[in-house]
Amino acid sequence: MNKMRIFDKLKERGMHVFRRFPLAIFFILAATISSMLSIQMDQNSFTREAVSSGLAAILFATGHLAVEGVLAQKKKWHLPLFASVFILSLLYYVYLLQTDLFTNEISFIRTLVLYFIVVVAFIAVPTIKSRFTFSETLVAFITSLFSSLLIAVVFYIGVAAILGAFSTLFTPLSFEWFGQAAALIFIFFAPAFFLSGLPVYNEERETASAHTAVSRPTLLSFLVDFIIVPLLLIFSVLLIAYIGINITGEFWLDNLIEPMLISYVSIGFITLFLTEYSSKPWVTAFNRYFPYLLLVIAIFQSVSSSIKSFELGLTHGRYFVLLFGIFAISGVLIYAFFRSFKKVIPFILVALGVVSVLPLVDAVSIGIASQVRQVNTVVDEEQLDDDGRVRSDVEFSHEDRVQISYSFNYLEQTNALDRLEWLPDNFNYYNQFEQVFGFDPYYYANYDSDGLIQDPSANDYAYIELDETIPLVLPVTEFDDVIFFATYWLHHTPGENRIDLNEPDSEMIITADGSVLTLEIIQDEAVVMNFDLSFLQDEIYVLSESSQTLTLDELSFTEENEEVKVTVVVNRLETDSTDYLGGAFTVLIDYK
Repeated sequence: MNKMRIFDKLKERGMHVFRRFPLAIFFILAATISSMLSIQMDQNSFTREAVSSGLAAILFATGHLAVEGVLAQKKKWHLPLFASVFILSLLYYVYLLQTDLFTNEISFIRTLVLYFIVVVAFIAVPTIKSRFTFSETLVAFITSLFSSLLIAVVFYIGVAAILGAFSTLFTPLSFEWFGQAAALIFIFFAPAFFLSGLPVYNEERETASAHTAVSRPTLLSFLVDFIIVPLLLIFSVLLIAYIGINITGEFWLDNLIEPMLISYVSIGFITLFLTEYSSKPWVTAFNRYFPYLLLVIAIFQSVSSSIKSFELGLTHGRYFVLLFGIFAISGVLIYAFFRSFKKVIPFILVALGVVSVLPLVDAVSIGIASQVRQVNTVVDEEQLDDDGRVRSDVEFSHEDRVQISYSFNYLEQTNALDRLEWLPDNFNYYNQFEQVFGFDPYYYANYDSDGLIQDPSANDYAYIELDETIPLVLPVTEFDDVIFFATYWLHHTPGENRIDLNEPDSEMIITADGSVLTLEIIQDEAVVMNFDLSFLQDEIYVLSESSQTLTLDELSFTEENEEVKVTVVVNRLETDSTDYLGGAFTVLIDYK
């Protein structure tokens, strides 16, 4: 009986969400089918359809909630609203057809911003002229989101276990089966289940279902009141202490603390809304006084970001940081002093997000224009010779080199180097920058204020590889042995990695353990060459400064004595802060 009751409840909930969000469910299904087709065809053929359908699904879900709430009595607006949503979704799909989402950074950024805008609007729209506050709606959305994610994860684990068992016991299944299952569960089932958990906004808020939907669950209350609030207060003390100690200089130029401040303000804002209806005295006090501290931190963060923007010019990242500062300051002011208008706060964020994607004033366009202007103030066409290189009599200061290299790096990432009309034709940033300007294209990151290269070993990770776009021709007639090996598959115990060579009674022993990498050439049980390649642990950082893809000459290392000549070609190599050294190599041996 209980099982039948649970099944009937799930069936009723499923039918309800289909009746309540028909257009949103349709586009969720379209996104699912597009994703499954891409998985099945092992390519991104339907990625545009999936992404645009996902955006349309959120927009239509927002429209359904608007119809339930603010437009419930204005039926003549329903059709124009959904028609507008469909046209917007179609225009976005047309935009995606003209660009590559994964290789074009501009379209990728715009897509992220658009998704962010519609998600915030999705949460905020139901609060317009509603009996539900934004805090209650936020609780309902968070509760439904985590419930759907938890159920989807458990569901997928079970399905994956069944598919894995079938594949093991009967016939092997391709990875597409698991991908299709993930698409069905996470792209269709989870969003549909999430929508089914949202309160109905044309009902009285006193109904049992509405009260349950907007009330903080016990787990969320415990998490916010007993964990997030105390941790946020402790973090606030540390942050205030740091700002107080470094207020005279380092704080204003510290690039590392900026993301921390933004995260702090964001989490603080969300926590304020989630603590509005807490009965705990310390949480009530937190909600009352924390906005004033948040306002001070938001002002400090905005001023610091503005200083950095004036230093090297705007980028789209800095643009978003400055917009966030505007939102944070205005939002905290409203929350602290004009709480009756706090429903406006999320719409300020939506408005700023819309501004950041509008043509001409969008984040990427402003960033490109700013960096082009920064370069043109330092370099002009008259400084170039007939070969398109900076004349030898032109000297750039450290600040100029930082600006040029920083701006060029940004313009390369945004595919906007063609905006510099004085550059040589078919300019290749990675291969020609140093030829044109005479210094490292990563000067802004690799050199200190004295113009000296920073300690490369201070980096956490480095990777280099042989340029595979250039055909590799090795004069094998000059060598007696050619060996290919990769350290990833070698044993760590010395002596186990023995390779028999073509020369009679000869072998090579490879020792690869952490940062230690040596090659021993043995003939007649005597060591004729011990080539220690451990120097690559430091050399890789120096080599990777200009580019990760290098030529054969740059990645060839030779050791020679009276008996043998050994040349090692690095096919690929990587290291990190744990002194790990791994890669693939070609070894050429010439016996004398």
